This record gives sequence, structure tokens and C-alpha cells, in this order.
Amino acid sequence: MFTFESTNHELLRTLLAQISPKDLPQFLTYIGLRLVWGVGATRSNSPVYPKWNSLVSDSPLVSEFLVRNGGKAHLTGMLENEKTPIIPGHILLLLQLEDLIAFNYSRFTSTEYEQLSSVISKFGKRAANQAQDFRKRNINDLQWPEIGRVSASGLCHAIERSCLGIAEQCRKAHYFYLKGTLQQGWNLEVNQDKTTVETYLHQFGFSPSLIETLNEAERLYHSQGTPFDSKSSLGHLRSFLENVQKEAMPAIHAKYGGDLRPDWGGGLAYLAKNEILSKPEEQLAVGLYRLISDEGVHPLIAQREYVRLARNMVIEYSLLLLTKVEKLGFMVTARKQP
Repeated sequence: MFTFESTNHELLRTLLAQISPKDLPQFLTYIGLRLVWGVGATRSNSPVYPKWNSLVSDSPLVSEFLVRNGGKAHLTGMLENEKTPIIPGHILLLLQLEDLIAFNYSRFTSTEYEQLSSVISKFGKRAANQAQDFRKRNINDLQWPEIGRVSASGLCHAIERSCLGIAEQCRKAHYFYLKGTLQQGWNLEVNQDKTTVETYLHQFGFSPSLIETLNEAERLYHSQGTPFDSKSSLGHLRSFLENVQKEAMPAIHAKYGGDLRPDWGGGLAYLAKNEILSKPEEQLAVGLYRLISDEGVHPLIAQREYVRLARNMVIEYSLLLLTKVEKLGFMVTARKQP
């Protein structure tokens, strides 16, 4: 029902695609510094959201960028660091984070929600304790040159309330993961691995159409439509499998050199020859591709059982391949900027 759109986010992603792999952690760290930079907000009369006491901030943009592009650890690290000073920009960050979870809870895995819930609760308690400290010291207002006076207790209580709201959103997200598992027969661990695969694809610079292809395969499967829908779903899964490998190969070939055939089988042979895949792993990929082709792509119709099997195996094999790519110490630059 709702689609995340942001020109500034896409501009940041364009910059991200041009960053060399070795500089990527430093780039994300630099972006994350905006979360603790000065007051983190400015006054504005514009009718925008999120907004608090006439204050706006770029912290919501930073939080969305980090969550969607492999920088979740930078966000949670800032929140759990007890040395992080509480600033007005944080209330705007928290308002955005609460909406992010409410509208797109699958951006975090169930395990990540456990960590986020703990971290955010501690941050809220820090704000509550700071409010008590302000009262004891008879501090009513905080003064910043950039924005003027801000109510000390008002800021702390607003942060505390937002943290409680986010903790509740984390609880609801756990519920939705469990509900999906019980009602629709989803494998919770595979769903979490799918989220991890999407994170890798964003982080490594694969083309956005890959995630769209995987999501369309999911949609066709869970819609419980006709056998023709199942056949289309398998076709998308095979395309996803082919193109994950295809887009990863240029960076791998740049490292190892040698002859490389552009087709699926040639790519697999190259990965096995250079010991990126073991022989059993290569055989697994060959068998998976053949199963999808024989049961879903070549026949006129396909059965849902094969879609479920192929979907789970494609996700787990893709996670295996992307993990190996990461451990090799280089990242894919699949999209070339003009």
C-alpha cells in the first residue's frame, strides 16, 4: 500500500555505488556521524514530517539509508553507546524509525528485532534518567546556538515515549513473523535468510531488479493462484538464480582471471575451478537449476510444492554464494553509473 520514495536517499545510493569496497565501511561510518553531529536539527516553518517543536532534521534520512543499505550496526551502535549525547535530532530519528518498522517491518529480521528492542529500551531509560537529572538541577531549558531554547524535560520525555512506541513496534513485528510462519507455512529461518540476501544485494550493488524478481516470485507463490502462476514463480526464481551469479562474476573474474564462459554452467564451472564452490556445492547448484527447469520452466504448468522447494533452496544457495563473496574480501559493483 505504501512505497518508500526519497530523492536524497537515491542520491546517497548513487554515491554508495561509486565507493570502492575497501572504503565502504568508512563511508557508512561517516554517514552515521550525522546522528551525533551537533544539535542534529534545525528550525523550519515548512509543513513536513517528521517534525517536533518546529524542528526538522536529516537524521530520518540517515536512519533510512543505514537500515536499507547495510548500516544497521551503525544505527544500533549509536543508540547503545552510553557516551552518545542526547540531542534534539534524536527525537526526529526515532519518529522515522517507528514509521519504518510500522510500514516495512521486514527490513529487520526477527533476531535483529530482539537486539533493537533491547537497545531502544535502554536509550529510552537514559532519556528518562536525564530528565530526572535536569529536574534535580533545576534545568528547565537547553540552549543551542543553532536552534535556541528547547524544553529539557520535553525533549527527554518525547524521546522516552518514542522509544516505548518503537519497542511496541518490535513486539508487533515478532508477532507478524510468527503469524506468517503459522498461518501460511512460511519457514521463519528462510524468511530471515531472504532478508539477509536482500541486504547483501543492496550492500554489494546488485541491480534493484533482482530483489524485485525475487519478491514477484514470492507474491505469485503466496497468492495461491493457478498452476500457471506457479510456473511464472519458478521462472522468476530461475532468472534470479542466473542473474545473481552473472552479476557477481565480473568482480570474481577480476580477482582470479582466466577463461570465463558467460552462461550459467560455465560460471558454475569457473567457481568450482577456483575453489569458490566445492564440488558438492557445484553439484547442488546444478541439481537445483535442473529441478527448476524440468518441473517449472519447460512444462506448461507447475505445482506449488516445487515452488516452495525451489524458493527455499534458491534463497539458501544465494545466501551461501553471497557469503562466500563477502569472505573473499571484495564486493560486486553490478550497476554502472552514467
